[in-house]
Amino acid sequence: MNPFAKNHQPTRPMTLRLPLIFLTTISLLLCAHPALARKSETSITLRLMACEVTKEQPKVFLETKDSKSDAFDLPSSALTASMEVSGRAVELKAADGNALLSSIALPDQGASFAVLLVPQEPSGFLPIVVRLDDESFKPGEYCFINGSDKTVVVKLGGTEVVVDAGNAVKAHPTEPVHNHHYNVTMSARSDSGDKLFASTRWPLNNAVRSYIMLLSKPGGKINYRSVDESVEKR
Repeated sequence: MNPFAKNHQPTRPMTLRLPLIFLTTISLLLCAHPALARKSETSITLRLMACEVTKEQPKVFLETKDSKSDAFDLPSSALTASMEVSGRAVELKAADGNALLSSIALPDQGASFAVLLVPQEPSGFLPIVVRLDDESFKPGEYCFINGSDKTVVVKLGGTEVVVDAGNAVKAHPTEPVHNHHYNVTMSARSDSGDKLFASTRWPLNNAVRSYIMLLSKPGGKINYRSVDESVEKR
């Protein structure tokens, strides 16, 4: 009999200690470096376009609290390429003189946005923000941007859309004619009723998303124009 057996305590294998030591070390590292414990915020990107066509669009730049972009041309016939910004409060400024043209507040949800810029008197732009990474905005659909001072009612085939002044509404067209085109009407809403200002046909096209810009003209008339964005079918 072993005389030391009574006081002998079996030694716990080192292999059982390793996981505990490993987890403790990782926990200490994460506490010391919080950035390791969380993923960095998803980058935010913007694509911009002026709603109204002018002879000379100004060169502009984007500025946030922490960053400033290079100067770029503000197009009116297509969206710009995606530009990354460092926050959700963004200022659009003129490259010549740094004059503030628009203060853009991005929604909390989403990371990719189109900013449609409606001219304002006496200068600058009203920004209307459209989320581009919204799964509900699909190819073949329309986004109506109302830069006029009136409520506009659109009948897009069998779909009716009411777009208040200064707002944007996405719409899915229905009831195509011969699976080829949609009959479209647009009316300005007033206390005396809806006054028609456009009646046309739009082709069925499931390869693009379309932006329809509604703008006031001298004399109170409303004009519209459209810009298509090619996208992959979802």
